[in-house]
This record gives sequence, C-alpha cells and structure tokens, in this order.
Amino acid sequence: MDGPVFDAMLKNALEEALRQEIGEAPPPPPPSRRQRRRMKRLLADSRRAGFPGAERRVRNPARWLAAAVAAALLTGAAAAGLALGGGERFRQMFEENTWAADYYGNAADTEQLLGLGAEMDTTLLESDGLRFEMLDAVFDGQMAMAELRMTILDPALLEEFEETGPFFGDTEVVPENRQNVGSWGYSISSWQTREELEKGECSVIFSANDESLNAGGRCAIRLRDLVRWEEEAKTVLRGEWTLSITLRPTEVLRLEPKQVCRIWGEDWILDSVTLSPLALGLRFHWEDGGARPGSSSRDEALRRSTAFRTPLKGLSFRLKSGELLEVKGSSGIGSSDTHIDAQIEFPMPLDLEQVEALLVCGAEIPLAE
Repeated sequence: MDGPVFDAMLKNALEEALRQEIGEAPPPPPPSRRQRRRMKRLLADSRRAGFPGAERRVRNPARWLAAAVAAALLTGAAAAGLALGGGERFRQMFEENTWAADYYGNAADTEQLLGLGAEMDTTLLESDGLRFEMLDAVFDGQMAMAELRMTILDPALLEEFEETGPFFGDTEVVPENRQNVGSWGYSISSWQTREELEKGECSVIFSANDESLNAGGRCAIRLRDLVRWEEEAKTVLRGEWTLSITLRPTEVLRLEPKQVCRIWGEDWILDSVTLSPLALGLRFHWEDGGARPGSSSRDEALRRSTAFRTPLKGLSFRLKSGELLEVKGSSGIGSSDTHIDAQIEFPMPLDLEQVEALLVCGAEIPLAE
C-alpha cells in the first residue's frame, strides 16, 4: 500500500472516530453570563483586549480575534484581568472574600464591577523612599473605590516597621474644584498580615461615598506622613503623596418617596433614597420642622445614643422573586435636631435588576413607578 492511499484511509478512520466520540459526548453547557460579557467586550474593541499583538497589524484580524476569544473562554481569564484597572481586581477581591461570600446570595453580581466608570490617572509615584502603584478603581455613581500598592524601598525606613505595620497620619479624598467628600475611609494591610504581599509591600484600599461625586471628574487622593503605632501614633516619615483618579458621570437610582417613618417615637419623612450596586443612601427630615422640644437635653442625647441605629433596623430589600433580603454592610448615620442622613456600603455588589422594593421602618418603597 503506497503512502497516499494509506494517508487517505487513516484520515477517514480518524474522522469517523471523532464523529462517534462527539455523538456520544454530552452537549456542552451554555456560556455563562460572564463568558457572554467577555465575548462582547472582545468583539467590541479588540485593540483594548489586553492580548499580545492587540496593538499590532495582523494579517487575518478575524482569525486572530476568534483565537483570542477562544483563549479567553478556555483559560477562564477575562481580558480586563490581564491588565491593571478595569474593575477586575475589585471583582476578584469581592469573590475571594470568604466572610462576604454568603451575603446577598444569587442577588450579588460581581461581574458588573468590570463596567463601572473610573480611570486611573496616576499609575506610579515614587518619592521619599516609597513607591505607590495604582492598581484599580471603580465608581458606581455614588461610591468610589481605589486600590494602590505601597512599597517601602528604603531599608532604614523598612526597619522601622519590622514589628508593626505602617499607617498614614492623615488621608483625604478631594474632588477637583470642590470640598472634601463627606464620607470616606481607607484600609491598609501589610506583608505582616497578608501572605501574598512581599516584604515591604502594603495594600491600601480607599472608599468614598458622597453625593457630590455623582457629577464625576478628577479626584485627588492625598496621603500625609507615615506613622508607626505603638502606645500612640509616632511619625516616622513626614511627607505628602498625591495620586488621582477620574470618575465618569454615572447615574444612580434616585427616589423621593416622602414616606412617613416612625423613628425614636416620632414621625420623620423619608425625603430621598439613592441606590447603586455598592451603596444605599437615606435622607430624613423631622415632620414638624424647626427646633424639637427637649432635643438638646441630656435625656434626648441618651435616647439617641441607645437607639442610634433605629432608621436602619429591619432595613431590607424585596426581590422580584418574593424573597426578603436583609440590607447588610458597614453603615454610618449623621443626625441633627431636624435631619438624619444614613449610608450603607454593601459587602457584595448588588444586582439591582433583581430588586423590586425597599423596606424602611416597615414602609415599602417600590423602586419603579
């Protein structure tokens, strides 16, 4: 038997075996929502896909793009995850956070973080023996988050923090041409507490939750003085370091229910509700207006301190499935004689499409007219 005949028979045999194997195999599962979104992003803009060669001229763009899509699906790696930013690091942070994994169950959606509008203006800053690298930033319309990595390069400075991790003496988030945001905070962890960090590295995550951010624009993150905490804060290095991000204007759900709510035994009016994937804001005013009798008395102050969380007690979402979901997360309440402002930052990004109503002080507030 000559070579060509043998090759043809072998080809036919292999094709037949492959057809039989495909016929006996179970059908492939349908692509997940995450995979579909990845494919859409890749098809929409191959130049920003993050794959090697994306910026070069290729001989067959269609074939190259098909290979890129297949590679992303087979490896399970989103294009946004191959580069800094784009929300991928925060998506991973939420998904890998074991204490928050059960919050909101199927109503959580971490994939939407990949589409939230924030850009990193400062990606690298090195000064005074420190290096700052901006890793990711997201903005959902009322809450902004940014992650950066700080590395202590100076050996003498690093020695100062061998026993205790570094802290900042002061931090602030300042929108361009505006006042400092009203509600913000940061967390810092070092190589001493996280195994994935190299010696001298620290992870710093900022969050800012303020209505003024909704207009978007550039925001400065300012860090002042590096301190060591012993019995009290001791300044080790004086200095100021500024990094910036740009927030794209993003719409949030805004409602004006004018709903009467019973708080501290009195009638308050729920003026506004702001809801986004990462946060919920509530604003009340006292129905009668003006100064409240006895509002400055010692008894009133004590009553407020013991019932401080009353506006948030029983706060929950009613999903379109009928399930009641308790609103959880870190919260803050600011109050005066006539007004109450409450903010809740969620432990997991919430899929707003599944939410039908908000329950506040026993009153149900529909999210759609």
